[in-house]
Amino acid sequence: MLSSLVSLQSLVLDSNNIESVNGPLALPHLKHLSMENNKLHLIPASFFTSLQSLQFLSFSSNFLTKIPINLPKSLLSLKMERNRLKVVSFRDMRHLENLSHLYLSENSLSSIDGAQLLANLTTLELSQNQLQTLPLRLPARLQKLDISNNLIQKVTAQDFQDLRDLKHLFLDNNIVSLFEAGALQRCSQLSNLALEQNLLLSIPLRLPATLARLDLKGNAIQDIAERELKDLKQLQVLNLRNNKISALDLKALEVLPRLRHLYLDGNPWNCTCSLLRAREVLKAKGTDVRGGQCAAPAERQGESWMSSKKIMRQCEHHLHLTEKSKETKKKPKPEEHSSIRINVDDDYYDYEID
Repeated sequence: MLSSLVSLQSLVLDSNNIESVNGPLALPHLKHLSMENNKLHLIPASFFTSLQSLQFLSFSSNFLTKIPINLPKSLLSLKMERNRLKVVSFRDMRHLENLSHLYLSENSLSSIDGAQLLANLTTLELSQNQLQTLPLRLPARLQKLDISNNLIQKVTAQDFQDLRDLKHLFLDNNIVSLFEAGALQRCSQLSNLALEQNLLLSIPLRLPATLARLDLKGNAIQDIAERELKDLKQLQVLNLRNNKISALDLKALEVLPRLRHLYLDGNPWNCTCSLLRAREVLKAKGTDVRGGQCAAPAERQGESWMSSKKIMRQCEHHLHLTEKSKETKKKPKPEEHSSIRINVDDDYYDYEID
């Protein structure tokens, strides 16, 4: 039925009840083939014989237990999500020298080895499988690795020693409790690191200085230390929701000159007046802060230390005395109206509340 369509370039057969296919499919100019959401169990090797121009192929949401063999060398993108894959044989794919995107999420994979044979792979998605360890010997040109929603327990430098082009790493929703200091130091272009919903007790040390976004929601972090964040001069988004943090280290905030978004809700904040100093540091930076409800002391429970005027009034005298003592060596500059004065000297910020 299709053999007469010799000029066809795109064929979409999604969401039918196709149970089997026969080959070869004689469409020499076909570039895009999608058969998502069908009932395919097996793809015969002869199916691709005449598809030597194919670049984009999707068999997502079928019942396939292995990746088809004899895939066209021209392939750029292969989508195999939501199948029944238990093993991936990269040896059968090593001829795919042009393949740059491989999607294997939502299968039953327990291990991945040999992916380095796909030398030009830039995107690898492995979310929602059963991986207990990070894949060994990943392709050196990889830019995006999504291994979220697995059973990864630890991250070591050996796992990422050759991934100098990696920009996006998703490790959220695993059971990572060990994150080796400097494990990602060789990832010299990493900008996005997702570590939400793991078992981390602290922010990993010596993260790449290139990070722009760091997501740590839903761990068991109790403290934020300057040494954990001091190298992150490019960090713009920091997500600390749903941890066990009760206080903020001012020095840790001051070493983040580009911080624009900070998420703090779901932490048991101890709302002493020292937190108000952190509030003014964040406001003066122009940081958008979400959350910050007090868990203690009892009289401030439920209040937000970022916006509560009641807490501000209660701490005003304390803050005023603190600022006056710091300004004894400076000539005061009275203001006509209440405001925050900002003196900027490189990465150092000084604030006054009048």
